[in-house]
Amino acid sequence: MAWIDDRIWCHPKVVGLPDRAYRVYVNGLAYSSGMSTGGVLDEHQQKMIGGNARVRATLVEARLWDSNGDGATVHIHDWKEHNGKRDERRKKDRERKKAMRASAGQGADK
Repeated sequence: MAWIDDRIWCHPKVVGLPDRAYRVYVNGLAYSSGMSTGGVLDEHQQKMIGGNARVRATLVEARLWDSNGDGATVHIHDWKEHNGKRDERRKKDRERKKAMRASAGQGADK
């Protein structure tokens, strides 16, 4: 589950955002968390959460998203600072579970 500050509605970076940009920003946080993208959203993913080039430009200008330089892919600003430890923990959990499944499968073959 994505962690969203309960004061997001009054944060200086989001006050004054168009409704669609605000919705896409929050959708992006949830999508990135749920799909483990590490805060990276490509153009297709942005479209899926309701974004387009104008919304992307608005969120980059508001410093909520950082442009990757290719004009399409973005990074959610400060993602690693707020979610990095959780992302690492999830990665280790996935690796541990995969190893357990693999070792359980080896035992069944013997």
